[in-house]
Amino acid sequence: MLILTMLALAFSSTAPAQSGGSSNIPNLRELPVTLSWDDSGIRIVAKTSNPRSGNILSLVPSRFLEQIGNDLIRVTPGSGQAPVIIDLTDYFRGTSGATADATNMIDNTVPQVTIEMPKLTLSSYNEPNSFLVEIQNYSNREKGLSQTFLFRGLDIFYVNSSECVKRSSESNRIILDVSKCETVKYLVIEGGLLNLADVDEKIPALCEKYNDRYYTPGQTKAFLCVEECMSEGAGAYEHLKHVRELITKYNITDYEDAPLSYIGDVILTRKGVGLNLKKKQDAKLFKKKEDEFAADHAYKFFPWYEFINLNFDKYEDDQKLIISDPNNNNYLYDSRVYFSNVELIQFFSELKDLISDRVK
Repeated sequence: MLILTMLALAFSSTAPAQSGGSSNIPNLRELPVTLSWDDSGIRIVAKTSNPRSGNILSLVPSRFLEQIGNDLIRVTPGSGQAPVIIDLTDYFRGTSGATADATNMIDNTVPQVTIEMPKLTLSSYNEPNSFLVEIQNYSNREKGLSQTFLFRGLDIFYVNSSECVKRSSESNRIILDVSKCETVKYLVIEGGLLNLADVDEKIPALCEKYNDRYYTPGQTKAFLCVEECMSEGAGAYEHLKHVRELITKYNITDYEDAPLSYIGDVILTRKGVGLNLKKKQDAKLFKKKEDEFAADHAYKFFPWYEFINLNFDKYEDDQKLIISDPNNNNYLYDSRVYFSNVELIQFFSELKDLISDRVK
């Protein structure tokens, strides 16, 4: 069993796009559908057409889904908690080797996108490779209306919206309150797939580079346990035990995931990053006051689709980092390791670039 020295993770210093801007993720492409709304409901509109069939949207009949034109579907108010499922699985499989603009594909075809509503409403739609968008208060005529959309078949997801949209998020659910939007009433949605075939080699190499650059003898390095490291000499069992404890604390239950590195209470896996954080307790403008953050730390795991949209900055001393996301969530990370926050930001910038380059 091999133990490799390496660094764990941190976050990018490049600010992600906020409401109204485009994501900074390379290769992220606009999805073939947009969402718009008025008092009569929310419309799903195709941005291109399928030359062979005429339509790119394939509608599964439902009493809440109405075909009102070629590649134009209206979601009528009153669907309750049932989400509209926009299945992009075939679309991305069919265009993964094509250009970003599907209309310029060599064989001049566009795979269809299936639109449907489930017959049974589930309590949770936290599916792999899926994202929920909840549009709240979209009607001026009937207050309090909301509608949820489940986008299926994506690894990376980003919603562009105007400044009038109030954003928040919870797990894979993005909540958009559009009650203040009087003129701009549409969303542009981007997405992509990740090719992580080489991260088991690339991430350890990046970690090793930062260990070589900043490691001080006598400090604890980060380690990689490929399988069982109990036979690798003194301290090997302790390293393995610590990794297992972190997996439990970060609730990493995905059997396809695997730890690549850790340092202290930070863990890096094939599918994301875990950090011990304090979350900002209110929605006020950020100020440098410790009491604005929750008293207790919480172990939070950021999948890659969240990580590459995070923004990192220095805070107060050379150990603390402020972490923010496009949905106005702010976190405080006190590194308590031998790397300064500037060095951690450098590392996270490279890690973010490494993952972003694997979007296809």
